[in-house]
Amino acid sequence: MDYLQLNVFEAAVQVFALKVFSRTASPTRKVVETPIQCSTGAFYKLFKKQAYFLPSVCGAVVQTIGLADGNRSWVNTVGSRKVIEILSADSCGDTAEKFKYVVEAVDDRSRKITYKLLEGSLLQLYDSFTVTLQVTSGSTVKWTVEYVKKNPSNEDPNFYLNLFPTINATVDIYLRSND
Repeated sequence: MDYLQLNVFEAAVQVFALKVFSRTASPTRKVVETPIQCSTGAFYKLFKKQAYFLPSVCGAVVQTIGLADGNRSWVNTVGSRKVIEILSADSCGDTAEKFKYVVEAVDDRSRKITYKLLEGSLLQLYDSFTVTLQVTSGSTVKWTVEYVKKNPSNEDPNFYLNLFPTINATVDIYLRSND
């Protein structure tokens, strides 16, 4: 009887270890890159310090954005938190999804900001979900999305990846017309 109990315990530990190991798998990385014609500095500045303009600039995608958890400044610094409502993947019309995120990293020299999702429907599908914006000196905007699926059968977040070119284009047009 002791032998049977020991084997059952070992089997349970092995299954648990497999589950833990699969959740620590390396994230999937997808990149969306588009050219822009406006000033790269102005584009980066809008996302770094003036994100409150996004609903008026590209309201078809970004419906609202607000400060969260006691933040008083729109400047993206490490640890700052915001809530954003964007076009929903499940929408047939104009419904929006709300997400809360934290700024995980800011590199002004390379014009890069990394956002980590804290709350929202995507966290039902993914263990982690981060988005990095980088405005390159070559007049391109690169969005890198990294995520770890909770279940291998979950879909990739292609709907959200397809929103980035629209955001880039509308911000580019806005900044060129307001220079």
